[in-house]
Amino acid sequence: MLRVAVPLLLLLLAGCSSGPPGGTLAVAVAGDGPDAAAMADHLAAEASEATLITRGAGGELAPGLATSWRFLDSGSDLILRLAPVRWPAKSGQGRELAARDVVLSLARTPRRHRPALAAAGLSARGTTRAPIARVVELLPRPATPHLLDWLAEPALAVRDRRGRPFPGPYAATRNGAGWQLERRSDAEQPAARAARISLAPLPVATAVREFAEGRRKLVLGAGLAGLGAVRASGQGRAIRIEPVDGVIGLALRPGGVLADARLRRAIWLAADGGPLANRVALSALAPQRRLWPQLPPADDDRARPMAARRALAQALLAEAGHGLDQPLKLRLALPPGADWPILAEALATSLAPIGISLAIAPADRADLLLVEHVAPVPDVLAHLARWRCGQVRPCNPAADRLLAQAAAAGNDPARRLALAAAAEAQLQVDPAFVPLLRPVRWALVADRLSGFQANRLGRHPLGRVAIGE
Repeated sequence: MLRVAVPLLLLLLAGCSSGPPGGTLAVAVAGDGPDAAAMADHLAAEASEATLITRGAGGELAPGLATSWRFLDSGSDLILRLAPVRWPAKSGQGRELAARDVVLSLARTPRRHRPALAAAGLSARGTTRAPIARVVELLPRPATPHLLDWLAEPALAVRDRRGRPFPGPYAATRNGAGWQLERRSDAEQPAARAARISLAPLPVATAVREFAEGRRKLVLGAGLAGLGAVRASGQGRAIRIEPVDGVIGLALRPGGVLADARLRRAIWLAADGGPLANRVALSALAPQRRLWPQLPPADDDRARPMAARRALAQALLAEAGHGLDQPLKLRLALPPGADWPILAEALATSLAPIGISLAIAPADRADLLLVEHVAPVPDVLAHLARWRCGQVRPCNPAADRLLAQAAAAGNDPARRLALAAAAEAQLQVDPAFVPLLRPVRWALVADRLSGFQANRLGRHPLGRVAIGE
């Protein structure tokens, strides 16, 4: 009897198996606005659409469809060697991915992804070549030290002539507003550790509750919103907070009340990120006076002591007919989420003593908008490009010229950064945007989760995350 029972028991245990190794990773992207859905879509694309370069668990660059790469002597041109992989086919094996497929794919980049192609320096003809079957040569014009970073973006995934991406490690299926990701291989891989990933954008309160109940193993904040609720949730050991590249600040609308440049400059002088950061009482949320955190400290009027800045702002307000007896009344729009009114209150309190009053209003009727910009790639020029002429008003043609010179500097990082800093200084002469804080990303990470590593981009490819035993 015993000889029969043991094999029978093994068969029963095999029949109860939950499927391929890796299990199901339940992930929520928490946010109270459209940013959460956009971030979920980006994470799904990152897992299911193959790119030449990918990102590791800490946001570092890793091989994708390109197994190796090297820069030529100039440091500008790039040689990539492709993996021996085949396009999917309905029956049997499809044809092998060739260098010409990559060249044609970049030329067919969808319109909505063209900014990424331009930032990579690959918009012009002659910037991509296929010298032999599995070797791609890229000659970006202008060159950029961030070429590999842009090639890792889903925007530049390799696509066929119908726009269908070469399949990544996971197959993605829409599930309401979220996604269901199924690993294509039965075996675990470095870029596909979980067998299945359930991914959903959720309101912050719902995401935090489901994490506390064990229904979600990972919650990623889509931005600042929700940070206060997470810190008050009692999940102290699970909370991760990362300062990331970008800026939080005030976008100024030059029409209406702010048509007067003196008033725009008064706001630029008087608005300060210090009280906002103090109100949140979080060391990772630090004041930021420049549009990009890695730029050297500015040598302008905002570098003066706060008392001197307020005096200059009051003088400009007085010239325009405003002061404590006749405050400048402005309407401020906020992103969705309970954290932003707290920052708005701190901002209003700091501006009131010099004669500026703030009232919350819808975005279409606001003079100021509190905005969060997080950079997908550590590229200062791509970040500053959002304030070029043709993108915002007021703008500064001198800043545009300096940004063009910075791009032409190619792989000379010192000259590129110096020219970017000069361009940013010009953008602050008559600002369209007032920098206040360095943005942060937050997450809730279950104890048994591995593969989550903090990084300055706040990038966490879901395929690299695994559930421990």
